[in-house]
Amino acid sequence: MIKVLKLTSITIFLVFILTGCTHKIDMVPNVEKVTDNVFNIKKRNYNVAYILKSYEQDKYVVTPGGGGDKIGYTPYDDTELAFRSILSKVFNKVYKLEFNDSKFVNEKDIRFIFTYNLKTNSSSESMFTWPPTKFTISLNCKTISKDGSKVWEDTIYDEGSATFSEFKSNFSLAAQRASEKVFTQLLQKINNNKKF
Repeated sequence: MIKVLKLTSITIFLVFILTGCTHKIDMVPNVEKVTDNVFNIKKRNYNVAYILKSYEQDKYVVTPGGGGDKIGYTPYDDTELAFRSILSKVFNKVYKLEFNDSKFVNEKDIRFIFTYNLKTNSSSESMFTWPPTKFTISLNCKTISKDGSKVWEDTIYDEGSATFSEFKSNFSLAAQRASEKVFTQLLQKINNNKKF
């Protein structure tokens, strides 16, 4: 019986070591860096909205870290403030919607409705530390008019990286850098778009 218990314990330990564990990080970008890096922003004097469903906001994603471990984060909850801040920089008022509510859209005189989709991945060159040294983001943004017709769509891809000496005081650094890059590009694209 003791041999069976020892064998079971060793098996559980080996499974734990080989499969690693999941560490929580965040993708929250520095919003000031995002909005202050874009110049000559033309403020449009009309209202917009964005749709972010509650299940998207709560979505928890797990991707690879270093040393066989994984990292977990909430992409939409982490980046919603940056997305809203971008829209607020360019447009008069910004509203959040759970779905395309035509009555609310008309009441608030909303001209455009935005949605965004994030695809993320991560990796690490280290076999001994779990924080990612590389983090990639693909951000797809779509815009429709109040009547539902497509106005604009674009996809932005970028990555952030961090070395051990940098991330030892901030395990989320690579992810945050990637977020700052893609949201800065998104602000530039929206600001320069003649359709808006």
